[in-house]
Order: sequence, then structure tokens, then C-alpha cells
Amino acid sequence: MSFILPLNHAVPIPVGHTVEVTEYADTRPEKTRKGWDLSEAFRHPVVLDLDTGIRYMNHVHASRAGNGGNSFAANPYPLTPRADLVVSRVYRARVTACTIVAVEGLDTQHTALALERLD
Repeated sequence: MSFILPLNHAVPIPVGHTVEVTEYADTRPEKTRKGWDLSEAFRHPVVLDLDTGIRYMNHVHASRAGNGGNSFAANPYPLTPRADLVVSRVYRARVTACTIVAVEGLDTQHTALALERLD
């Protein structure tokens, strides 16, 4: 099955690489599930490039306190996601296309990864 995985940060994985995608559960109480809170880990999957070992995370996977600092100093982010996050599913896929889009208004980059499921 082919599909596009949208990500709100740069994930420049070469075509042909195998990735492991980890999605997280929405553990908020039912009455607080309204709106679109982008600071929740379930909104952003973690992508591990199995060919290079590079893991691509959003800051919400690394820190509960916002982005963990400021953009002028390197933040002491962990190498793996927070242990308190509840995993909802993990799957493997092959990258068939990758597009990085500059978003000037946000001063960041977004990614569209075309994936072919392997499992």
C-alpha cells in the first residue's frame, strides 16, 4: 500500500531506504480531545531510517516542556523518544519519494514522504 506521510519538520530520507514509523496514542481524557493541539506527540510520528540509523523526531517526542529551549543554543535532546509516550503502532516501509518544502512564514521545513508499506 502506497501513501504520503506528511511531517512538520525536515526528514530528508533518500529514495529506496527502509524506515520504521512509530505513531503514538492520544492519551488525553475524552473531554479534552477537541481542537488541534500540535504540541501533542500523537500528532507527529517518529521516523527511523533503518539504512542510516538516523531518527527524525519532533521536539514533543523529546521534551514535555515545549521545545526545550531557544533557537540560539543547542538543546540537550535525547537520542530516543520519551519513555512515557504510549505507542499506538509501528510499521516498516520503503521510501519511494521525498519532498522537502520551505515554509517561509514559519521559518521551517515540512516533508512529504511517499512510502510503500512492507508489513
